[in-house]
Amino acid sequence: MNRIVNTLALFALIGLSGCASMKVTDTSLLDGRREMGRADMKLYPVRIVAIDGNYTVDRDTVRAEPGQRTLRLLAAPVAGFTQPVEKDVPFTIEPCKRYYLAARREAPLRQDFQLVVQQVEDRLDCVKS
Repeated sequence: MNRIVNTLALFALIGLSGCASMKVTDTSLLDGRREMGRADMKLYPVRIVAIDGNYTVDRDTVRAEPGQRTLRLLAAPVAGFTQPVEKDVPFTIEPCKRYYLAARREAPLRQDFQLVVQQVEDRLDCVKS
């Protein structure tokens, strides 16, 4: 039993040491969760469904390569509607950034929205190439 535990511990140590030597490339992060604490009632969460036609599986934060991209976004339906709104939006992604995105609706019952960048942060764990 001790031999099995020691072997598993050794594999875990090797795996963790490999993670420490990995460097994050110049990718950026896109986050569509609405930042709480903001008083703008016209902002709503947005989900990044696809980037350049490549569908994502992440629900909250999506990793993206820098450059001019087309984001497919999904915003929840407003009151009285059942279908969410899906829209393609051109977006320029800079390397090593974290973007907080939101949907801005001009009226509470209007389905259409505009993409808004709430905040941009530099990623400290990123290495520009």
